[in-house]
Amino acid sequence: MMKTTVLVATSSLFCAFAGASTFEHSLSGTKPWTNENFLDDPQEFSFAVVSDRTGGERKGYFPKAMDALNLLRPEFVMSVGDLIAGGGVPEKDLRKQWDELEGYIAKLKMPFFHVVGNHDIWTGFNGPSKGRTTSIRLWHEYCGTNTYYSFKYKDCLFVCLDSMERHEYYPPREALSEAQLDWAARQFEENANVRWRFVFVHKPLDFMSDRWLRFERRIAKYDYTVFFGDWHNHVKAVRNGKNYYMIGTTGGGIDGNVYNDLRGGYMDSVTWVTVTAKGPVVANLALSGIYDDDIQRCATTRGWMEAPLDYPSHRIGDMSRFAGEKNSALVPAEVMEGPGYDWHFKLAVQLRQGKVYEAGIEKMPKGDMRVALLGDETASARAAEFGKNTVVFDFGFKGDKTQNVIWRLMQGQLEGYNPDRVVISVGGHNRGENSPEEIAAALERIVTLVRESAPEAQVVVADVK
Repeated sequence: MMKTTVLVATSSLFCAFAGASTFEHSLSGTKPWTNENFLDDPQEFSFAVVSDRTGGERKGYFPKAMDALNLLRPEFVMSVGDLIAGGGVPEKDLRKQWDELEGYIAKLKMPFFHVVGNHDIWTGFNGPSKGRTTSIRLWHEYCGTNTYYSFKYKDCLFVCLDSMERHEYYPPREALSEAQLDWAARQFEENANVRWRFVFVHKPLDFMSDRWLRFERRIAKYDYTVFFGDWHNHVKAVRNGKNYYMIGTTGGGIDGNVYNDLRGGYMDSVTWVTVTAKGPVVANLALSGIYDDDIQRCATTRGWMEAPLDYPSHRIGDMSRFAGEKNSALVPAEVMEGPGYDWHFKLAVQLRQGKVYEAGIEKMPKGDMRVALLGDETASARAAEFGKNTVVFDFGFKGDKTQNVIWRLMQGQLEGYNPDRVVISVGGHNRGENSPEEIAAALERIVTLVRESAPEAQVVVADVK
């Protein structure tokens, strides 16, 4: 294995980290770190578990989970079923559902393990109906011919069960056949010396049934953990000293009144399992808190740190064309005079967020209004003038002059916001430098630029006192 050394500067000294378990340093005296051991056990590993995508799917959450998993980089991903809508629908519709799912899973950079859910293989209820037979055939085609199976990884056993094996199953009837439970118990017995065992099944089984209790008594002497889904919320139980985890949703249906209500365990998440020498450590990671390194970023050619070398003229064009302009109020200017702050970042945020706002704003009820405020004199307090059913975007920067507003509009400040009304209130800071006629000409230019970015907006030029 190749060794990699990373040097971390500490004044004139350094710490060297070499390989997976070697830690060297050249410091003397008290060290600026604690004495805990490094978590570098070569046998330790992490995997993730995703839960129900369907049963009232909410679009967007499952693909977000795939992106998050690629950021987290588990060694592999488990599931607990219900990844398509399924049901007794025509085969062509089932194929579309499987193809869509495969497109999402194909994003992953690590293996993905399927477990049968009641939406994946249809119950049928009345026997081996055509719909149930078709769903089983497609499972075999898309996921493999084994609906229950086991595998080992780093001396740990993984047992995946099929809770849809019996077509007549419906609570409180027992889902798993005697034959499948006997097979599962034999996996434990034939792998008696592994470090840990994990069981994955979709349905929260009738754990008080005689059949399951016999199974538990047979495997009680082994260390194991059980994961299942179906009910769309997180619940932990401890049975005979073993942890049973029902995990929530990865896009499956949740009542809108309880969404992200942790009092009931409702949360879209991926479950993160780290297998240690002492057993698994389980963490449930909310999708709402897993982001890539692009949480906020300047548009590559439009703002702040990533600006090209010709910034700020990359959208305005050759600034020399304004050299003969005698009215300074008309010449685009990025820098404001007097006290201020690093407003480049604020502008970059606006440029980045425009389309994000647009997606949500387009769903506003009829009669509601989007108002954009331009200029220093358009303080946020003015939002009250427009009523409670108004979304107000205050694009005024402290110290604004007309030339600053012109510059930002030319950078695309309004693009993506689609305001219903734009209120322009600027020019006060130009007094003393520009005549009323020059300020009026600059305001005309601002109105023209606003109409280019927001052609359907009502434009209001407010008096500046």
